[in-house]
This record gives sequence, C-alpha cells and structure tokens, in this order.
Amino acid sequence: MITEVPFTVRATEFEPAYLRLGVEEIERRAAEALAALASCQVCPRNCRVDRLHDKTAVCKSGRYALVGSHFPHFGEEDCLRGWKGSGTIFFSWCNLRCVFCLHPDTLVATGQGLMRIADLFEQVPGEVDWQGGWVRFVRGKVEVVTRTGAWAPVAKVFRHHFGGELVRIKPFSCPPLLVTPNHEVFAVAKTSPEDATKVQAGRLTKDHYLLIPRRSPRGMKVELDVHALMAMVSARPRVIRERRESAARLAELFSRPLSSRQLAHITRYHPAYVRKLRGQWRRGVLGQDGSGGTTRVIEESGLLRFSAERRPGIPAKVLLDDRLAWLLGMYCAEGHVTSAKGRPNSHRLVFSFGRHESILAERTQHLLEELFGVRPETCLRRTTLTVEVGKASLATLFAGLCGRGARAKQVPAALAEGTREVLEAFLQGVADGDGCDRGTHIVVNTVAERFAIGLFEVGLLLGMLPTYHCWHPPPRKMIEGREVTQSPLYYVKFPKVDPATGRRHTRWRERDGYFRVPIRKVERVPYEGAVFNLEVDDLDHSYLVPFVAVGNCQNFDISQKGEGAVVSPERLAHMMLELQARGCHNINFVT
Repeated sequence: MITEVPFTVRATEFEPAYLRLGVEEIERRAAEALAALASCQVCPRNCRVDRLHDKTAVCKSGRYALVGSHFPHFGEEDCLRGWKGSGTIFFSWCNLRCVFCLHPDTLVATGQGLMRIADLFEQVPGEVDWQGGWVRFVRGKVEVVTRTGAWAPVAKVFRHHFGGELVRIKPFSCPPLLVTPNHEVFAVAKTSPEDATKVQAGRLTKDHYLLIPRRSPRGMKVELDVHALMAMVSARPRVIRERRESAARLAELFSRPLSSRQLAHITRYHPAYVRKLRGQWRRGVLGQDGSGGTTRVIEESGLLRFSAERRPGIPAKVLLDDRLAWLLGMYCAEGHVTSAKGRPNSHRLVFSFGRHESILAERTQHLLEELFGVRPETCLRRTTLTVEVGKASLATLFAGLCGRGARAKQVPAALAEGTREVLEAFLQGVADGDGCDRGTHIVVNTVAERFAIGLFEVGLLLGMLPTYHCWHPPPRKMIEGREVTQSPLYYVKFPKVDPATGRRHTRWRERDGYFRVPIRKVERVPYEGAVFNLEVDDLDHSYLVPFVAVGNCQNFDISQKGEGAVVSPERLAHMMLELQARGCHNINFVT
C-alpha cells in the first residue's frame, strides 16, 4: 500500500524542524559551533583564526555577524522559495573572492551594439580597488540583453588579474566563448531539457545544451543624429603626422616664389593641400582651423559639413528606413573609405562592384543622390566598377556607422533599435553585395570577425538561428603573379524558409523562447592577464556573451564593500524568528 504524502501542510500544523531536536541538543550544537570559532574552519578557507577574540581573515568577519539585509526572497525556484519567499539573511563581506569572469575580448550584446567587455570597463571613468582588482560604476549608462531577451542596465564592471586555465566553449555553429572555469552559464541537461540551471563552465560537457534567447528588434522609428556621429570624429585630434611644418615655417615658405608642386616636395604634402594652406595664409587664418587641432562641424540650413569641406553639406538628420538600411548593408559588403596621402580632409566614399554588377551600382548611386543630395561618380576600371563620392562628411558618416575598411566592418548598432523591415533590408543589402544563395541558405563571408558576429545577431533579431563558422586558409596565395597574405574567413549562413513547410532549414528548434544549442567542444587554454565581469541591475542577474546566457556578479555593495550592521547573536536569532513568523519557506544564509 502506497501512502500519499501531502506537498503542503496547513500553517497551524507546521512545526519548524529544529524544534524536534529538543533544547538540550540545540544547546549542545550551539556550544560546539561556538567553540569552532576559536580556530575557525567554518568555510573551506580554513583560516584557523580566533574569531571569538574578534580576529579576522579572508571573510573579514570577527566575533559578531555583519548583516546587510534580511527579507523574504522570491528570486529562486518554487520548490526553494515556496509561496511566501525564502527567508534570506545577507551577510556582508565574502569569503570566495569571486573569479567568475570572462576574457577581455568577449563581446557583450549592449544597446550600443556588440561591445568588448574590456572596452565597456574603459568607457566608464574612475574605479575602486577591490580585493586585488577594480570595479567601475556604470550606473545604468549602458544596457545589456538578459537571459529573458529583455533589456537591463549595467550597474558595475569588474576587472582583476587571473592566471591559470580558461574554458573555451564552442557551441555547434555559434561563436565560441572563453570564461573562467567557475563562471556560471545557463544550460539544460539533455536528460532533463525542461530544467534550465546555471552550470559552472568547467563542468559543462557535450551532455548539455546552451541557451540562446530568441531576440526581436525594438521596433522604433530611428533617426540618425549625423551631427553627433561627425562630432565624434571631429573631436579627435587631426592627423598630426600630416602637419610636419609649423605655421611660422609654412608662412616663410609661402612668401617665396615657389609653385605648389615645389612646395609639396619640400613639405611632403599633397599639392592640393598646399594650395589650401596657402589660401589660408593669404587670408591671415593659417593655423586657426586645425593646425594640430580639430576639424569643426558646421551646420547651415539643416545641412552639415566639416569646416575644411566645400558646400553643400549632408542632412543633419537622416531617417533609418529600408532604403538607408540597404545602402548600409551594401557598404558593409562592398564599400570602404579612402584618403589621399598628405590630405587629412580628403575622405572618399567608395563602393566597388564587379564589372557585370551595373544594376547594383545604379541603385547605389540613385540612393546616395536621393538620401544625401550628392552626385556620385561611376568609374569603370580594369576589374571593377566603382561608385565614388568625394564628400568627407558622408564618408565619415558611413565609416562611423559601419567601419572604415574590410577588417574593421561592423553592423550599425542603431539597427537593433529599428523595425524588422529595416533589419531585413540591411541583410538584403549585405547579401546582394557579398552573399551567395546555396538553395537552403544564404551565405555571407567576411574577414571581419566583429562584423560576422554582428550578422549572427541580425539573424537572431529576425527570429532565426544562423550558422557561424571560421575558416583558416593558407597564409599566402598567388593572385595574378603576386603573393598575397590571406586572413581567416568568417562565414555566416542564414536559413531560408522552405516554401513547402513554411519553416526554415535549421537543425535547432526554438523552445520556450530559447534556441537550445549542443556543445561541440569544451577545452582548457592557459591564460595570464585581466578578466572582466558585469553586475546587471535585474532580478535575473544575467547577460549574453555575445548570445549565450551567462550569470553575473551581484551583491557587490554588501559582499565586497562590507555595507551592513553588526548584530549580536540574539538579534540574529530574532531576524530568523521574524522571517519564520512571516511564513517564509526556509531560512537561507547568504555569505
């Protein structure tokens, strides 16, 4: 006969388990625990200090407890917290000296686009020493995506030195991540796919699935602030190496009867730049518009240009619609910015196509005219057809949004703020320029790792899980009789919708808002250097690196700064009784 045991009991029938021990047994255990403090081995640190005489070691706790707070905690699973919460008492200071951290090159999904976690630390001024490391307070200036796909502000960024082995986790068809062995990663075991838990990276195996939350764009109407983007560039010092001569030396040279070509040979400037400087000398303004200084942004009737640039400028505000998104995608695939040597303000926007791609060139030229009011040139070269605009302000805008050259390309951060149509147009522009239709997938390859990972995120925002792969070709190759260096190629494959089934061709299926991705390889790699972590101001205490959900540091104020109040044993007992009286499911010490 099987006797059913009820999962719940009436409050009037509930008896705390410790009362069943009896007063004598409780007193015996209390005396035994108190004696242990004379040579403390309460935690695995085994400091063996005499805490009864207020001596401290790693945890900085002496004779009496330092309590940060106590309250019913509802952040755990139902079986742990019940219906009235887990009675949690947070002790100050921490005996663990956490090293739950990530490699500095780890990309984090933020509201400013994909950002290296080390750059996020450097973005915030000021720091506080923290147990041999440092913490900087972000205070919500940057948002990240949490495990649930929601946005949450970053409270703090941590950095400290680490020496030992990092764990390199390579999910199937996804970018790898590099973390310390005890950093917690959200995962599910293949034997129980319903139970998502945090697993230390060092304990992950091929029997786990990693969780990649499904994302969606914010769906906002985005208007690009061109002035702010140009100002970021103009605030940087002008390329000082190009101004090799002082204003006094230039004035002395310009007073001589020398041609621009002769002056260019003496100064090593471009002749056109010499003519510009000589014009400034004649007007008496030489050295006032950036001789070793900055290039100013000028706004005239809603149009922007650099101070050294000819009129007219480009629009101060530009709507990020499907036309501009396609053009940005085409730039990421086929565009670059070039500057003539010796001419700091000669930035030129160039789109390079195959000689047979005249339709793409015509569309690019038309959109540049329509959106920015410029007059592009079409140049037919030996192997390419180019669309070029000699407009420094426009070239600066594209470089600021998407990167300057092939290896520096990136997906514009503003795309995640826009609509699904904008994202689709951007991806179409990339595919039109540098994509390949493989029947079941659209494949894009690039030499820019950051751009490839950004494309992966675009796929997630569109509701699909792309495939990411890196190929290392031979380091050198002969092309048209020249030996060239080959860089690693990053491939991103976007599954197409099958017309017959209406589903995408993919091995992984979405479940409960997550893509469950198998682990291809877990390996250890030696590392010596700085590692980083975040504290996210959200109950879930999670973020994505760059797309896999991981846990974060928390409770810094009480665990590392030691905020709290010293309490006597009697007061600590009253705290436990207060939580018990409120109906808490258990009493939980956090230390």
